[in-house]
Amino acid sequence: MPTITKITAQKRRGRYNIFLDGKYAFPVSEGTLVKYRLIKGAELTAEQIAALKDAEIAAAANATALNFISHQPRTVHEVSARLRQDEVPEPVIAQVTAHLKEIKVLNDAQYAEILIRDDLAMGERGPRQVVSRLREKGIHPELAERAVAQVSAVQWQTVADRVAQKAARRTQHKPFKDQQTKIRLALMQKGFEGAAASAALAALHLEKDQEQEDDLLKREAAKQWRLKRKYTGFDRRNRVKQALARKGFDFDAIDAVLAELPDDQ
Repeated sequence: MPTITKITAQKRRGRYNIFLDGKYAFPVSEGTLVKYRLIKGAELTAEQIAALKDAEIAAAANATALNFISHQPRTVHEVSARLRQDEVPEPVIAQVTAHLKEIKVLNDAQYAEILIRDDLAMGERGPRQVVSRLREKGIHPELAERAVAQVSAVQWQTVADRVAQKAARRTQHKPFKDQQTKIRLALMQKGFEGAAASAALAALHLEKDQEQEDDLLKREAAKQWRLKRKYTGFDRRNRVKQALARKGFDFDAIDAVLAELPDDQ
């Protein structure tokens, strides 16, 4: 049987090279060295050598996974995907993730709680978007739905208000109707349902500034009038009217402004 003739330390701390019958055979970690009692003069069977190599693959995969998790919380799916990048065999991936779950450093339920907690504190995702995000991370749909359902409507409303306030600042120079539409759209895109969106919009207590509205309409009408100059008569006026209506201006106000614009401009 092959005999260990030499064991040397690598430059990497905790790593060793095993020599069999005077020739380099394979590397091992300090843990493997101790666990399998590898010492000079020990004889190894083919099965033992195969087991040692498998143990090293698992040890390396475990180290990679722990390093990956150390930077930020990860899901089982993310850890598994990271190990597949290193072409780690599926049985070893299952072994490593099972071990990490057992020692409580890999926990999808806890991951969901952390993501939701962070979102409630300073994020902008509504419940539908949070569920989608968790599923993207590989968390089981039922677990994602259950984690989101544990959050109260009041807590979600705080996030909705945050989104609405940000959208209101971003659209403050838009026509009043257009601003409201865009705020509601922002809320829906972030994963809030109609009721939460309406409540967040109402909480803003927006009021139309008629002077600003009139000024915006006049400037936009002049702009659209120039852009549609290749058209004439009713066609030009109709196209400008449609463009202004799409931006949220009232039809009566549009008609009044268009009446002041001569066709020869």
